Amino acid sequence: MKRITYLNISTRLLLKNLGFVYWHIIGVVLWLQGGIFAGGLAVAYLDDKPILDSLYLAFITALTVGYGDMVPKSGLSKLIAIGIGFIGIVFTGVVVAASLKALEMTIKDQTNSKL
Repeated sequence: MKRITYLNISTRLLLKNLGFVYWHIIGVVLWLQGGIFAGGLAVAYLDDKPILDSLYLAFITALTVGYGDMVPKSGLSKLIAIGIGFIGIVFTGVVVAASLKALEMTIKDQTNSKL
């Protein structure tokens, strides 16, 4: 069985690798955020709600927090909210995967520099 040991991770190197990874996926991140934003605008139009309230609803739904203080009213708005939720799940997965890739690169860089 492989023994897990504590690694002293360089914060500067980790931030550099995070920047490198996120630079390569910025298009995906912007498209996902744009989808959440567009969904919020659609809910504002369909339910005749203030735009800021609908954007709040969209981002709270995407983050899967769902306080319940605001809910979509019409059937189409509810369907859009479901889509926003799925976009949020994908967005979270992309952010976690990119962060883990940056951490993996940092550990690899540090172990290679010690050899």
